[in-house]
Amino acid sequence: MKYRAAIIGCGKIGSEFADDPRIKGIFSHAGAYVACPETELVAICDSEHEKREICMKRWNLDRAYSDYKEMLQCEKPDIVSVCTPDHTHAKIITDLLKSRGIKAIIAEKPLTTDLKSADAIVREASAKKIILAVNYTRRFDPAHQKIQDLIQSGKIGTVQTINAFYSKGTLHNGTHIFDLARFLGGEITAVRGLGTLDDYGIDPTISIFCSFQSGATGFFHACDERAFTIFEMDIIGSKGRIRILESGNIIEIFSVVDDPFYSGYQGLCVFSKLEGMTDVLLHVVEDVVDSITHKREPRCTGEDAVRALRIAIAARNSVRRNGRLTAVSH
Repeated sequence: MKYRAAIIGCGKIGSEFADDPRIKGIFSHAGAYVACPETELVAICDSEHEKREICMKRWNLDRAYSDYKEMLQCEKPDIVSVCTPDHTHAKIITDLLKSRGIKAIIAEKPLTTDLKSADAIVREASAKKIILAVNYTRRFDPAHQKIQDLIQSGKIGTVQTINAFYSKGTLHNGTHIFDLARFLGGEITAVRGLGTLDDYGIDPTISIFCSFQSGATGFFHACDERAFTIFEMDIIGSKGRIRILESGNIIEIFSVVDDPFYSGYQGLCVFSKLEGMTDVLLHVVEDVVDSITHKREPRCTGEDAVRALRIAIAARNSVRRNGRLTAVSH
């Protein structure tokens, strides 16, 4: 049996990344549905005529829609991807949850731009037993899963601090950083917003100090998206270090060694490297298919997305309170 799949939004992550020669493997929802043996891409939807036409021809589809409600009624998909601008997610996902026959929704991040609608969506999906997966991509990447295994097995000892650099909005890309920090370092309990870049419209990028439940601390540095895009993380443990570079494409793992420059001291040296972010959207679709088949939660749930959103909202509130340490609700 093949699950019928449909996509709402035919932009970069929906389809266009499939034609970027620099991207490693499958990095679009359309490409993932076509590549996965258990899914069939049956239709796409976009409000822009040109994007619909290009996407339809690119994937040899018979039908494209400007109205997603019409697409749902005519095509009756099992899985739907939501790849539209952030502010549209809440209404579209809410409408999908009302549609009969949908087994799973794959939402781009952030799940929504406000906590009230995000919480309501998670509750509704749970009540209707519809799988809700959110594309915080690195959770689905085998290399990042290996990093989590290394940390949890004690390979780098006790995590002391997690520092990161990000751009492109506290909700848009910041929640990617927050989710990855939670995935690797555990829950974030409090944040302090220390600086704001007005670089991403209504979603400014905030520099944030954070406290983890484990006792570790971290700092997420806001970088100006108008200059360049960056997504990097540096995890320092008592016995080693892990650096996630180039948006996760390159990962360096360090161990403690005798310092080569100063006698009697210990230092850090790279002892292995990993390559990440290959075929990541295919891994997302495969995971969701397996979740449907085995009636389990996906690797990144709606609740995970809500927790990342809570961190972002707490950081915004902290900035409004002149950088006061603000608890993250759970």
